[in-house]
Amino acid sequence: AHPEDLGALIEILKSGMITSMSGSQYKLHHDAKCDTLGALWRILGANHSAQRVFGEATGFSLLLTMLHSLHREAGNDDTQPSLMVHMKIFCFLLRVMTAGVYNNSVNRISLHSVISSQAFYDLLCESGLLCVDYEKEVIQLLLELTLEIVLPPQSVNLQQAEGVPYEIVESGSAGYFISSSSFRPEKERVYNAGAIVVLIRSLLQFTPKVQLDLLNFMEKLAHAGPFNQENLTSA
Repeated sequence: AHPEDLGALIEILKSGMITSMSGSQYKLHHDAKCDTLGALWRILGANHSAQRVFGEATGFSLLLTMLHSLHREAGNDDTQPSLMVHMKIFCFLLRVMTAGVYNNSVNRISLHSVISSQAFYDLLCESGLLCVDYEKEVIQLLLELTLEIVLPPQSVNLQQAEGVPYEIVESGSAGYFISSSSFRPEKERVYNAGAIVVLIRSLLQFTPKVQLDLLNFMEKLAHAGPFNQENLTSA
């Protein structure tokens, strides 16, 4: 994709509007937002130089603008969508962020400045997604971002474990949050500790069992080596 095309997609998502050839403007509906985010994810995955354009076009600020638009919609009784719709958009958004930051040290700095901000934390709290119905999905997405696990932007479905390579499971005595046949928390590297900080700040909003499982998982990450310890303590 040409830089101007990628920039145009980002601007469409920021404004929530699309302009026709005749100059008429139309509001981007929820499915269209997900389709646009999906296109953005595919571009980022297919072309490494697209990551640079994404960072330069302040693509990571979509975390703020799109969460803000969801918050605005939640306060409008006439057009209030379900939390399920908001969760789907949030999933697509976070997986685009992971694709945009993957293995890119410059973009990690840009992401950190946004995700560590008070504004992002406030918008996430106000989104209503930190609830018992979606707490595990939110945690999964933030952990994917932390560890730079790139997955397709589809809705997180924790009930269909076979269809999702990584998913949060009931950890029991094992203490694992993300599980797959080959996944070992103690061998993962923490690249974006700002996402972990968001989870720590949100800890008391989660149910007690989830709090304990998350803390156990973080402990395993911290024990993975000096790289993780340095990133976690610096954040």
